[in-house]
Amino acid sequence: MFAKFFKYASPVWLLVGLSACGDLKTSSGQPVSIAASPMAVHTSYFKDKKSKDFSSLDQSVMKDPNFDAFTIWFFHCFADFQTEEEKRDDTAGACTVRLKVKAVQIRLSCPVTIWLAEDAPLLVREHEKGHVYICKRIYEHAPKVARDAASSVIGQIYNGMGSTPAAARQMAIAQAERDIAQIFRDNIVNLGDEISTNYDQLCYRERGNNPHAEKLQQALAEKACQRLEEHAGKVL
Repeated sequence: MFAKFFKYASPVWLLVGLSACGDLKTSSGQPVSIAASPMAVHTSYFKDKKSKDFSSLDQSVMKDPNFDAFTIWFFHCFADFQTEEEKRDDTAGACTVRLKVKAVQIRLSCPVTIWLAEDAPLLVREHEKGHVYICKRIYEHAPKVARDAASSVIGQIYNGMGSTPAAARQMAIAQAERDIAQIFRDNIVNLGDEISTNYDQLCYRERGNNPHAEKLQQALAEKACQRLEEHAGKVL
C-alpha cells in the first residue's frame, strides 16, 4: 500500500443502510423495483503533503500525516417494504405479529470522494483514479444484486415481538432488512473490498520495478477487476 518515496491510503468505508415503511406501492406494479442513482464522484483537496490539513475530513476517517491521498466510497442500499399482516396478538401485555413481504423498493447510490494534496504526485492521482474505476465496475452490478436480494424476501414470513404493534412490526421488518443486506454485502461491499485490496497489492509490486508506473494504474485496476468477472460468472 505504500510507495517508495511517499505514503498514501485508499481506505474502504462501505455502508449498507436500510429503512422501512409499511404502505409502499412500487411504481412499476411489480413486487421488486430498483432505483439506482448515478455514481457521484467528487475530488477534494487539502493544502499539501506537508501541512496535511484534514480538518474538513469526516471524523470517522483515520488521519495519518504520512498519507498523501484517500479515496472513500460507500455502496448504499436502502429498502422500503410493503407487507401484509397475517397475524397479530397483543392480548398478553405485549404484541406479536406475523408479516408477509409483498413488495420491496430498493434505492441505490454510490458516492465517492477522492482526497488529494494539491501537490500530490501524478502516480498518486492515477492510482486513486483506479479505485474510482473499480467502484464504477462494482456498482454496475449493484442493481442485479439488489434485485436478487429483494426477490429473495418476497413472500417470506417474518415474526416480530414488541411492547407495541409498531415495535413488533419493526422487529419483523428488521429481519427482512438483514436478509437483503447480507446478500448485498457479500456480493457488492465485500467484493469491492477484495478487489481494491488486490489492486493496491498489484500496484505496490509494480512501483518498485517500473519508473513509469503511473501509466500502468488503469491496466492494473482492470486486472484486479478480473476477480469481478469470475464472481459475476458464478453468482451475479
